[in-house]
Formats: sequence, structure tokens, C-alpha cells
Amino acid sequence: SQKITGETPHLFGYSTYTVVTNSMAGTYDVGDVVICKRIKDPIKYNSEVGFKSGDIGEGDVIAFIAPSGFDKYNRLQGQTVTHRIVTEPYYDEESDTWFVETKGDASLLKDSVPIPLENIQGIIVSSSKHMSKLFAFLSKPYGFILIIVIPLLGILMWQIVVLIKGKTQIEKDKMAKENIQAVEALKIEKDKKIEEIKKQAIEEYKTNKEK
Repeated sequence: SQKITGETPHLFGYSTYTVVTNSMAGTYDVGDVVICKRIKDPIKYNSEVGFKSGDIGEGDVIAFIAPSGFDKYNRLQGQTVTHRIVTEPYYDEESDTWFVETKGDASLLKDSVPIPLENIQGIIVSSSKHMSKLFAFLSKPYGFILIIVIPLLGILMWQIVVLIKGKTQIEKDKMAKENIQAVEALKIEKDKKIEEIKKQAIEEYKTNKEK
């Protein structure tokens, strides 16, 4: 799905990303797969104190879309980055936007520009080295065929067999029903003939008796 559409697929509000740089080394290493939980309300409104932080805060590791000016040559603009929040969300009146400042755990300096809350994809809740091995295997053509294509073909063939068996059973049931109906029709016809023979015999008996 991700390769075809270019978007990040998610399931029940969770999505996965593969770490490709050393900016979070020591926490998340290159190749690790991180699990990201989508957040609904990065900022919540409180009638007494105005806006306040909601589902995110200082110290959380988040996945976000890098804004313009994030890196020197804008190579990461529009790309998903995973860094740690180093400030509480704050409001900028000039741009009418809420921001957080971020930093990679392996870096001494904060990121060059603050991150608008609307760019945040979610909060990182876990990571897995085992999943990274699986993802790396799936990224290979033979891995994709072995893990995805062959099982899907197996399921498809099984469904075809089930459909054929179901159709055959329906035809058998239909034939059995038709046979039962035919037998019943023959029985009815036989009973009619017996009744006719009885009536004829009675009529002949009456006629012979009168004679």
C-alpha cells in the first residue's frame, strides 16, 4: 500500500516506520522499526488557562513531516522524521500556529526550525528489531513473493475449492430433491391407477351381480 500510494498505511491508529539515519542512535538504530500511534488532540483547550498541551509533551518521541528549512539543503522537506520533543508546545501569534522544538538523541543541537503541530504524524510508542528483519526480508522480491504472494494464492485456491464444493453440493441437493419429487409423483400416479382399478372392479362386480 505504501509503495503504491506513497502514503503511510495504518491499522487501528498505528503505523510503522523504518529508521534510516543515525539521528536517534542509542534509542533507535538504523534498521529498527518504530511503531507510531496517531494522536487526535496534540493541543487541548481549557477555559481557565486557554490552550494547553494534550496528547504530546516534552520528552515524547514523535514522527512528523519535516517542514521547509529543516535541513541545510531541504533534502528532508516533506519526509517523515522521528525526533524527540525538547520543549512544551507553544503558540506563535505572528503565524497563528502551535509549535514544538525537536532534537535527535544523537545530536547536541536542536533542529533548525520548530515543528508545527499539524505536521505531527503521531507519537512513537515502541520499536522492534525483529520487525526490522521481517521488513527487510519483505522488501526483497523473493521475500514478498514467499510471505505475501504465495499465501494469498493459497487462500485464493482454497476459496475456489470451497466454491466448487459448495456448487457441487447444491447440485447434488437439487438432484436429490428432484428425485424425491419424481418418486412422489410416481407414487401418486400409482395410487390413482389403483383407485381406478378398484372402481372398475366394483363397477364390474355390481354389473355381474345384477345380471
